[in-house]
Amino acid sequence: MKRVTLKAITDAAPRRPDGYVDHVLSVASRQENGWAYFEDDVFTDLLKQYSPERLYRGPGKVLHDMLAGFGIHMKPNCKCKARMAQMDKWGCDECEKNIETIVEWMKEEASARGLPYLSTVGRMLVRRAIHTARKESARATQVRVSD
Repeated sequence: MKRVTLKAITDAAPRRPDGYVDHVLSVASRQENGWAYFEDDVFTDLLKQYSPERLYRGPGKVLHDMLAGFGIHMKPNCKCKARMAQMDKWGCDECEKNIETIVEWMKEEASARGLPYLSTVGRMLVRRAIHTARKESARATQVRVSD
């Protein structure tokens, strides 16, 4: 049996889809003294449904959004979508380990588009994307759980 404070559930609501609180409380075994109690399998299902991976942008998506803000968008023949997905699959830690690979990807794409490119600026953008993704992940996982 797991228990979560009702305050933690309602505090998490702004970072969750509409109907989150009603759904979570509807599957609780019971509620008492400011706590909601969940059977272990139900709690595991809730974690899967509302997992951080589904609730925040990964570093690839953050980088994509940053570049779009500069007017640089995906084209039908570029590798951007696959590389964005790879970065999101790697997550923040692996992106840090592979930052030079990512910077090289950006250099290749800039060259293919005839755009100027500085590796130092590319590295700064990737680091900012990783930092932003980490912050969003931390916000998405702020729920206090107790056994």
